[in-house]
Amino acid sequence: MHIFWFLVILSFFFIKCKAQNHDSFKAQLLKDFKNPPNQARPKVYWWWLNGYTDPIRMKEELMAIKKAGLGGVDIFEIGLPPASDPHQIIPVGPAFMGDSSLKAIKFAIEEAGKLGLEVGLNLASSWNAGGNWVSPKHAAKTLYFSKVTLKANEKQALKLPFPTITPDKQGKPRPILYDKNGKPAYYEEVAVLALPSGVSSGLDTSQIINVSRFFDSKTEQLNWTPPSGQWDIYRYICSNSGEQLIRPTPQSVGPIIDHFDSSATRMHVMYFINRLKPLIGDFGKSALKNLYLASYEAKEFTWTPSLPATFKQLHGYDLHKFLPAIFHKEWYSASLRASFQHDFDHTLSELMIHNHYRKAKEICNQHGLKIISEAGGPGHLHHIPVETLKALGSLDVPRGEFWYNRTFFDKDSIIDLLWLVKEIAAASHIYKRGLVEEEAFTSYWDWQEGPSHLKPLADRAFCEGMNRLVIHGFTHNPAGMGYPGIAYFAGTHYNDRQTWWPYIKPFNDYLSRISHILQKTDFVADVLYYYGDAIPNLIPPKNSTFKVGEGYDYEIINTEVLLKELTVENGEWVLPNVGKYKVLSLWKGEKLNPEAMTKLKKLEAQGGVIAYTNILEKLIIPPDFSYPNQAKGEIDYIHYSKNDMDFYLVRNTTDQWISANCTFRQPHKIPELWDAISGNIYPITIYKSANTHTTLPLSLPPKGTYFVVFSKTAPPANSIEKISGISSLPPQIVYTSEGVHFWENGAFTLTKFGTTQSINNKIKTQTLSGPWQVAFPKNWGAPQKTTFPHLISWDTSSDLGIRYFSGRATYHHSFPFVKTKTTSSKIYLDLGTIAEVGEVWLNGKSLGIVWTSPYRVDVTNIIKSGTNILKIEIANTWSNRLTGDGITGQKYTKTNITKANKNLVPWEQLPLKKSGLLGPVTIQTITTIR
Repeated sequence: MHIFWFLVILSFFFIKCKAQNHDSFKAQLLKDFKNPPNQARPKVYWWWLNGYTDPIRMKEELMAIKKAGLGGVDIFEIGLPPASDPHQIIPVGPAFMGDSSLKAIKFAIEEAGKLGLEVGLNLASSWNAGGNWVSPKHAAKTLYFSKVTLKANEKQALKLPFPTITPDKQGKPRPILYDKNGKPAYYEEVAVLALPSGVSSGLDTSQIINVSRFFDSKTEQLNWTPPSGQWDIYRYICSNSGEQLIRPTPQSVGPIIDHFDSSATRMHVMYFINRLKPLIGDFGKSALKNLYLASYEAKEFTWTPSLPATFKQLHGYDLHKFLPAIFHKEWYSASLRASFQHDFDHTLSELMIHNHYRKAKEICNQHGLKIISEAGGPGHLHHIPVETLKALGSLDVPRGEFWYNRTFFDKDSIIDLLWLVKEIAAASHIYKRGLVEEEAFTSYWDWQEGPSHLKPLADRAFCEGMNRLVIHGFTHNPAGMGYPGIAYFAGTHYNDRQTWWPYIKPFNDYLSRISHILQKTDFVADVLYYYGDAIPNLIPPKNSTFKVGEGYDYEIINTEVLLKELTVENGEWVLPNVGKYKVLSLWKGEKLNPEAMTKLKKLEAQGGVIAYTNILEKLIIPPDFSYPNQAKGEIDYIHYSKNDMDFYLVRNTTDQWISANCTFRQPHKIPELWDAISGNIYPITIYKSANTHTTLPLSLPPKGTYFVVFSKTAPPANSIEKISGISSLPPQIVYTSEGVHFWENGAFTLTKFGTTQSINNKIKTQTLSGPWQVAFPKNWGAPQKTTFPHLISWDTSSDLGIRYFSGRATYHHSFPFVKTKTTSSKIYLDLGTIAEVGEVWLNGKSLGIVWTSPYRVDVTNIIKSGTNILKIEIANTWSNRLTGDGITGQKYTKTNITKANKNLVPWEQLPLKKSGLLGPVTIQTITTIR
């Protein structure tokens, strides 16, 4: 009896503790959703062009970064292609990591620390890893060979010529060091092989004789007598490839390291640590939190001295007899060639993962730092030598990238090769890394976009698993560089020289709110996808080459994690502390690891369900998220959960309003709408729960995104089960803290637990017509004051100063209004359309910044009967002024970028962009449905 009551009391306390944990988790999440912490806030690449810096401006920029709601910077010194600075207006700074460079880095880290900003440092002047401190021993390497012919009757020693150092892939001499004897300063003998002379196909490894032991490298003589016939003798050496940093600053040119050699990685990382530590001290107490290895984009064939031994250790046979296959693949049979190539790629992958990424992590962690990288690439455009999930998982923080307004599809027009998110998210999930960083908004569209253009790209990336942005990028602008200032030729120019920079914080807050929720919760999927053992085995964007079905999501697993961690419990596939999955699906390619398949068969016998063909036949549960006409793909989603709370991030992929009855596989939970734009939480008062799901009407503005959150809380008072009208679709609905707004005129019927209520909804609209008084700033070409009889886009003005204007202009307008006293109405000011960002004041009170559709603000408590004074400040982009200067020859702007769009389009040929307050501007009075 005592045991019974003990168990009852224990159970009570367990339930109580669980409830308290849930409540405290939600309370903290709500607090942080309003004001996200630093780790959720976007970072920026802080470009130091040519290594030229200005401490006063550095301090100003860091303060601007903090004020804008960003979380930190990755210092990234880089040079420019000649076309990006043809007039050489950017001075040459000191050599990277030299004394002057270190002084600037130290200053930046200290100033960032004062502001609570996080700092990362790129481990090169540009990329790949390397620098002018890299000796030939540690520099990147490749393979060279020479060939002579030997007949069986030739008894004397044969001198083997030293292999010719061939030109690089561009046909240029390789920039490597040579000794006085004309040979490379660094080289190692690899092997000497004898092949039957004249072979061109059908070569078998039994025909190849390794005669290395008969070769004296000092005299370069081969003392070997062939058994018969005529033989071709190949001498292979390893020496430097000469590959250089991709785009270093003028004084920082140097070779890249051997990324497959742990001693090279150690030398390189320790060079930074040893140079920084005397200046910074304890890294753990500084703002410097991580070192960054940018994308790996080496192009030459790779060799490293440990490759043959590692190859034999991994695959059990000698690599040397396949050396001819590296240069003459056609000599071997297709099957033999493919088998060797897979083993060779696997060896390189293991070398790079262990000797570069894991070694860098080990060293950084020992010194209180983290390592971040776009491991092995990322992406489908480069020569990627690694199994990507394993490489990304070997880091502290994996990073991918996505571009703004640039696609690069594969030959089948299926895979966007520049969209690299799902892969990075999967690696972070299965290796429990927590953060999924993305180099965001890389582009070639100089000063032509605003935050509303960037938002849909971020939302798509969020719906594939991104949970922190690293915006590409913020160019450092020393004093005297003017406006829009100097810029790196690629990337969204996201700095305090931007026209719309004073209005950017709400966008950064939006990105931070979503990032924070996704960082603090766990990804939910129904299917686990094993993607095999191919190298590099890249993961394409979500639902491209692999798709479960409408309304289902999937996680990807690799061989390493499968073998170490995958189990089956109660018929579900389980990755401990990662997720549970109903079905496992197999890659349809050739390379499925035998050991992994053996384990999967055992787990299948324990109840794990494997879909060998049609996944949906095995997945006997309804979609996680669904809506009518789902096959059109107008609404995208991703699902996360934590502590009995479920978070669905739902986004409108179109540029039109969408209203739909959405069904979530969430029974017996109460829905809420979390708005990442405002940070507000609204009760969803129209919903119906069933045994397996909850259905609710949801309206999404053009490119709009919301969280729909389910938890076990008390239901809202006066909830509605159903709304119906003349259409099968729900009306345009906006949930508010007071009730519901229907943004459509018409008759609707509300069903409340068997009772019905009829509503005849009428929106009262007052259009604010001209004239509009518009003020432009001094000395930027436009008149200081002018009148617009009606709203126009600035680019259509007959006044060239207005047509080509870039910057911020202020609209003034007064209008009469009759305010009706009612507690059931809300009054909104709707700006219609703006280009690009605006801030609104009514009767002297700020209503905040509007930057994405709908450009609408609540004026209920500010608007008054009688005359109202409206002020709207609008910022466009720099594009029109740059075009205007190009056409007229005027010099209002100053920048190194003389041609837009990857240095291809002269500014005078770039079309003008719509700009300003476009309207229509209306006052809308709407009834709140409670």
